[in-house]
Amino acid sequence: MKTLQVSNGDIQLDTGGRLQFQTGSNKLVQDLSLWLQSPYGVSFTAPAFGSILPNLIGGALNSGTLATVQAEVQRILSLYQSQQIASLRASQSLSQLSNWNKSEIINSINSVQVSQNYTSIIVDVSLTTLANTDLSINLLINSDGVQITNG
Repeated sequence: MKTLQVSNGDIQLDTGGRLQFQTGSNKLVQDLSLWLQSPYGVSFTAPAFGSILPNLIGGALNSGTLATVQAEVQRILSLYQSQQIASLRASQSLSQLSNWNKSEIINSINSVQVSQNYTSIIVDVSLTTLANTDLSINLLINSDGVQITNG
């Protein structure tokens, strides 16, 4: 399924002014980035959307903080995966499964590892997609915010 390409909160256009789209694993990474970087409760249409990760910036870094980060990332991944399953079921009942790409569907959440590096928290996430592709997502949480990279 396609989604609009977003960078730094802005919808991306090509040189001709046409909308850019994300598909496959790029869509999955972009979606998860938006879910993890959006502060919890900021959406007036979906008040349960977002994560508490942005609220942790500037706070104390200890084993409790690391455990909270790990639990929050796991919560978001599980919630996203549950939402995908519900959307896939709806698509199946409408005969629209062909709109989905196996590379954008989480098959399994393999690991969520959290570590501390001075004043930063590093999170390494390992997923497997329905296309049987391993996907690594890295989070860096520090005074600059929540940055997410693929790989």
